[in-house]
Amino acid sequence: MTDDAHGIDPVEPAPVDQRDDEAVLDGAGDFTSGEGLVAFAGMVLVAAWIIFGVVANTYWVAWLALVPAIAVVLLPRLDRANVERFHPLPLLMKALGYAITLVGVLTIIEDVRFAGSQLDEVFEVVGALVAYAGFVMAFLGARQIKI
Repeated sequence: MTDDAHGIDPVEPAPVDQRDDEAVLDGAGDFTSGEGLVAFAGMVLVAAWIIFGVVANTYWVAWLALVPAIAVVLLPRLDRANVERFHPLPLLMKALGYAITLVGVLTIIEDVRFAGSQLDEVFEVVGALVAYAGFVMAFLGARQIKI
């Protein structure tokens, strides 16, 4: 069956009962959940700090965002029973994800306000965009966590 107006064959989707969702998510790993997305956002922010701050000395991620970013990277790798004695892990990840988001919003406002004196090199802009992506991922992951 072709679409006579455009000359293309439409693709018919497979019926719902014939889809293999497990095969699609098989290689996704830990980053498909909200907690995993917050942890990945923490990894992105730490990597941005190392690459663009420490190595290149162009764009520095704020310490107020870096401390919770390190925490969300380390918390899921600790013994869950020890973490759960303090607070439930999803609650901690959600709170730290929103803390990263709040600092990210303030960082973006500060970068826009002082755009004339900051972000004047290409590598610095790339570092800022990577950090902004980390802030957005932290928000999206924190929003997905159910407590």
